Amino acid sequence: MNREVRAVIFDQDGLMFDTERLSQEAWLITAQQVGIKMEDSIFANIRGMNHRDCVAFLNTWFEGKVDCEALRTQKQACIERLLEERGVPVKPGLKHLLEYLKEHGIKTALATGSNKSYTERNLEAVGIVEYFQYIVTGDMVSHAKPDPEIFQRAAEGLGEAPEFCMVLEDSQNGLEAGIRGGFITVMVPDLSQPDEVLRSRVDWVCESLEEVKDLVAKR
Repeated sequence: MNREVRAVIFDQDGLMFDTERLSQEAWLITAQQVGIKMEDSIFANIRGMNHRDCVAFLNTWFEGKVDCEALRTQKQACIERLLEERGVPVKPGLKHLLEYLKEHGIKTALATGSNKSYTERNLEAVGIVEYFQYIVTGDMVSHAKPDPEIFQRAAEGLGEAPEFCMVLEDSQNGLEAGIRGGFITVMVPDLSQPDEVLRSRVDWVCESLEEVKDLVAKR
């Protein structure tokens, strides 16, 4: 990776906040309540999807045998209860990275498949709203990740071309969106580890957000 980094675009769940595990827990609780089984392969596929695409995938998976719109809504209510009870779990190095970017005049945006109200609640709870110059949520775009639309919207909002924007992602869908959009694409693994094919397609793999800070500092 030898391109200048003028902006950094963050994913939310699994990247800034350790909420993918909570999401999985909420899915399992909800599935048990309605008497269905959520397999690991389902989680791998829906990670990074917005509400609409998640419901569409589940409808196909369960072949119409479950009200997947109601299931997804029930799951979202469950995870929000868990966050109220336990607080928003912040990934190590997040605030150090945000502060470094602010100090060095590097623009920041958030591009998440989650909805606006959920996202705003998390940012306010952690106290980092002011670090982001632009925020795009899943209910603001027509096409979810792996389509690059959400990252393109974020880049436009920051006034930067994709080739100068670093996208930070943990999910396969998010990374694919960054690659398709021509962004500097960096994986920070969470529940999914990259295979050799994915490693060869992204610009960088960092084990933590602290490592991302060091990477940006070298640009």
